[in-house]
Amino acid sequence: MKRKPVFAALAAAVVLAAGGGVAAASLGGDGGTSTASGTGTEATSHQGSEDARTGADDSTARDDAGRDSDDRDDDARERAQDADEDKAEAAAARKLTAPDALAAALAHTPGRAVSAEIDDDPDGRLVWEVEILDRSGKLRHVDVSPSSGKVVRAQAERGEADDVRTAKALLTSGTTSAAKAARAAGARGTVVSVELEDERNGYWSVETGPEDAEWAVALDGATVTRESDD
Repeated sequence: MKRKPVFAALAAAVVLAAGGGVAAASLGGDGGTSTASGTGTEATSHQGSEDARTGADDSTARDDAGRDSDDRDDDARERAQDADEDKAEAAAARKLTAPDALAAALAHTPGRAVSAEIDDDPDGRLVWEVEILDRSGKLRHVDVSPSSGKVVRAQAERGEADDVRTAKALLTSGTTSAAKAARAAGARGTVVSVELEDERNGYWSVETGPEDAEWAVALDGATVTRESDD
């Protein structure tokens, strides 16, 4: 009879469909033999999981590489922007030097300067921002235009009482002035800021641009040294 092989093949197919790994059947009848074999769904499922994990890992790696590239681009843009700002500040400071800006501010508001810095004003214009302890001992803020050399804004400044007392104590009659400190450091580059510091018994911290070099100028004698080397 030739129906037995059909039934056996169906049985083998059922075994395979049930996920039965390798199935084999020997079919009798007329001396004929038939063998059925196949791979189970467990191996296929395992391979699929491995492929999915590999794909996810590749995707994560690509995302990480993309973020790293974006971060590098952002850092490069920030460095370029900072460099442009430094150049603009140095150019403004060359139009009106720190000593001249201090002289203009002190002519408007007599007293003792505690700092001067090229910076943006509220309208986005570069100005010399000068802080002065006036003759009454109050802190004043005076803006001087690098283009015209004139005072463009002046107002009272709020300062910490301790800072004001310290500045008064450091700025005695024999102390090197901010203007003198700026002139001393000016031999090293274009002065873009000068600020009174109270550490180590006080000194002037002076920055020259556009390379952002920092200098320490002594309050007694205006000796100039690299601030990072002090």
